[in-house]
Amino acid sequence: MMSNNLEFNGLFIVSNTAQVDMFRSIREYLPDFHFKFVNTEIFTLLSDMDDYFRKYGLDYINMNDWSMKSVQQIMGDEKPDILVSGHDQSPMDILFIKTCNELGLPSLTVQDGLLAAVRFEKKSVNNKVEYFYKMFLRLFKLFFNPYRPFKYKVSRLKFEFKYGRGYSYTYGRGESSKIAVFGDNTKNLLVGEGVSPDRLMVTGSSKFDDLLQYKDSKVKESLREKYGVPSGKRVVLVLTSWFVEAGLWTPEERRFFVSEIAKACVNFKDVQLIFKLHAPHENKQDYIKILKDYPLSPLIYDTESLHELICISDVVVSVSSTAALEALALDKPCLIVNMDNGSKIFKDGGVLFIEKTDSIPMALERLVYHPWETVDREKMRKFVYDEAFKVDGESSRRISDLIRLMVVKKIK
Repeated sequence: MMSNNLEFNGLFIVSNTAQVDMFRSIREYLPDFHFKFVNTEIFTLLSDMDDYFRKYGLDYINMNDWSMKSVQQIMGDEKPDILVSGHDQSPMDILFIKTCNELGLPSLTVQDGLLAAVRFEKKSVNNKVEYFYKMFLRLFKLFFNPYRPFKYKVSRLKFEFKYGRGYSYTYGRGESSKIAVFGDNTKNLLVGEGVSPDRLMVTGSSKFDDLLQYKDSKVKESLREKYGVPSGKRVVLVLTSWFVEAGLWTPEERRFFVSEIAKACVNFKDVQLIFKLHAPHENKQDYIKILKDYPLSPLIYDTESLHELICISDVVVSVSSTAALEALALDKPCLIVNMDNGSKIFKDGGVLFIEKTDSIPMALERLVYHPWETVDREKMRKFVYDEAFKVDGESSRRISDLIRLMVVKKIK
């Protein structure tokens, strides 16, 4: 039996503030665990991450470099009983999970976002031509990405040549002991790709646990005052993604997307346009430069609360993101713009789904003035359940129970 005073050690492996938030809420249900956050984002966002850890008084360490030696040193110094990651196919997550397996320690990957990216399978690990061709394309895009510093590019190159053959880039296909997934859709997808159902636990997302409080109409009115939204204005909220910084879009593609939305909103006299950027990757100045050419008074936010901004919105616009799923969970009519024939995960989710940007003006007008005649509320609710299970404020508890169970089983 466990003593109530017994303290366990754990490591949260994180690379962005969203993962930190996700694990902070889980940690609240584990008072007999001492969790330390390990920051792997040491090349581009180090100061931002430091500030965030200090803001919440979290115990954390930054990696010295991206290497197996650094991973092994951290594991040896901290001696964790369990390792928890938000990803299983990022370079350092892979090495931490490998080290756990070698030491016989349990590891849990907690799904940190929708599996919206195109998923693929390598035909054969022995097909060297295919492997090196794909690796060359990845590295070519990486080295011409101005948003990535030189040290990052060198470290990524070393990782590719040393470990890349077993690195599929396909989320959920790593070697962690178990994976806590959002909902049944993700579980069924991974089982269909050969992942053992015994490794998969449907828990919902801890990111959604505080959504319930934002369904109150009084909270919405209070927040509209906080953000200075004029009375009587309908709020169109655009949830952006760091596609340019990740090398998936060009700056021109971002300008085109933002401009099309701005041009549409110019014609709506009773609309307040708000942009919520994907902090800390995106720069507010990039959007200010685009929007200055339009007779609008848009509000642009980066680090402000995502859930507060969704709460005050009347219509939400996105390309594809977990934030759009959160908007649906708050019963917001959504416009999904599939610009480059990418993920169609939202297509049957009750949203207004368009694939041509010249459809944006008409689509926005329909959503702003006739929302519930345009979207399918029942499909929205079913989609949220299938993708995110129960949005009941209890996902953090379910994940913490799983962590505790994994550690207890190992001790027994």
